[in-house]
Amino acid sequence: MKRTFKQTVSDLRMLLRDQPPSTTADVTEGAVVYLAGDELRGAFLCADEPDGLDQPFEVDPLFVGQVADNLADWFLFPLYTHRPSLSAWELDAPPAEITD
Repeated sequence: MKRTFKQTVSDLRMLLRDQPPSTTADVTEGAVVYLAGDELRGAFLCADEPDGLDQPFEVDPLFVGQVADNLADWFLFPLYTHRPSLSAWELDAPPAEITD
């Protein structure tokens, strides 16, 4: 059964709520999602630093559609990473580009 965008985001939020703060769901090799309050946000990983975060992005239907196969695999075998620097990065990160 194919997940809807709404269901995917809801399930990611639920699973991340059960994790310690500053934890990311590593949904692809180059992108992670995390909770900021109750909002699901995304970040691309930095190519120069193994655990570094680079650019933020909006977790929107376009992103979820592009990584649908990765997400299907992730839900079978969830992979999380605790990233203590996430809070500091979020304060310094440029705003995510929002597309309409």
